[in-house]
Amino acid sequence: MSFRFTLALLVLAIVAIAGFGIAQKEMPAPAPSVTPTPALISLDATDVNDLDVKTSGSETELVKGGSSWALSKPDQDPNVDQAKVSGSVAQLAQLKGSRSVASTSADLQPYGLRSPQLTVTLKTASGKSAVLLVGDKTVDGNNAYAMTQGGSDVALIPSSLVTSITALATNPPRATPTPVPTATLAPAPTAEAAPAASGG
Repeated sequence: MSFRFTLALLVLAIVAIAGFGIAQKEMPAPAPSVTPTPALISLDATDVNDLDVKTSGSETELVKGGSSWALSKPDQDPNVDQAKVSGSVAQLAQLKGSRSVASTSADLQPYGLRSPQLTVTLKTASGKSAVLLVGDKTVDGNNAYAMTQGGSDVALIPSSLVTSITALATNPPRATPTPVPTATLAPAPTAEAAPAASGG
């Protein structure tokens, strides 16, 4: 009896171990932890009616009246590339960083944010506003360090975006005037020379 009892316990133990191993294989692997993408600006792009872009040596301000944008700085000009401005506002109004690299409470000097190279201010018709500060580029040049006034994260944003937004300040987005076609004048008819008189 003792031998049979021991054998039964051994079989039960083997079955339990096998079952545990199968259950472990069927259990899904834990999902990797995801670092949330830091939201730098969260505004309704259709509500933004003022965009100011400032570098150390230039500044462009655009204001929206109705559905059209117009230059306010460096001079007043309604002749503006509407698609370019609207596209820039759409990118900035819901701007997210690719990842957070530091807290804004840390020393900002290593990121070039004590003296930002670019300052972008957006204002909305409903009274909201956001100020984006852009500092140095990363070592590989693919990204730049950025933060918002009152925000909690120093985040990375694409250098290509920084270049396009900086261009708004250094080269205001005036519309290219449509060339007016000029009338082509037909060549004047050439008078035929009179035949020479024959001598008599």
